Amino acid sequence: MGTGCEEDADINAYRHRLLRGLETALAGNSFQQITIADIVRFAHTSRRTFYEHFESKEACLLALHRQASQDETAHTTGAVDRTAPWQTQLRQATEAWIGFVDARPAIMLSWIRDLPLLGESARRLQRDGADTFISTIQDICSSSEFRAAGGSPISRERALVLVGGMERLAAEAAHNDRKLAIYTEEAVQAALALMAPQLPYPRQHR
Repeated sequence: MGTGCEEDADINAYRHRLLRGLETALAGNSFQQITIADIVRFAHTSRRTFYEHFESKEACLLALHRQASQDETAHTTGAVDRTAPWQTQLRQATEAWIGFVDARPAIMLSWIRDLPLLGESARRLQRDGADTFISTIQDICSSSEFRAAGGSPISRERALVLVGGMERLAAEAAHNDRKLAIYTEEAVQAALALMAPQLPYPRQHR
């Protein structure tokens, strides 16, 4: 008889295989075209096993994106050297995010194309994913060095402009069957310009 830990490990292994099966299927088809039979074929398991973990392919897609979002956060934050100059940190975060997207292109395309069709749970997941990356940007731009350079805390709205632009750039690359990495320097320079300490300027009076 197996131990509880061994049983949990088996459950997690099957769940991981199903998620990877769906991700593999997404690489060649739209989510609407994918069937549960496709998922279990790529996962090398059975429909019975699928239904032991997910009630539908939509639930499986949500779980895939939830896990991918956690993976992306760990990958991006882990790439940032918090002792480096803020410009270097921002470059590291941008390059790491681009590297993650290029390593798993089906995830980003599905994030943009499929998730909005799955209702409030999916939209909440997208908001949470954006908020996590926004927090990373805000952390970089709240360092003592950033403040010493004349910077002040970055608003959520400004960071959101960067995140939205990055996602749009990723979508453009995916739709044109290109690697996002070819736009790395453009993305880094845009991030640096957007987040750089701002010189004071007179506000327009109406």
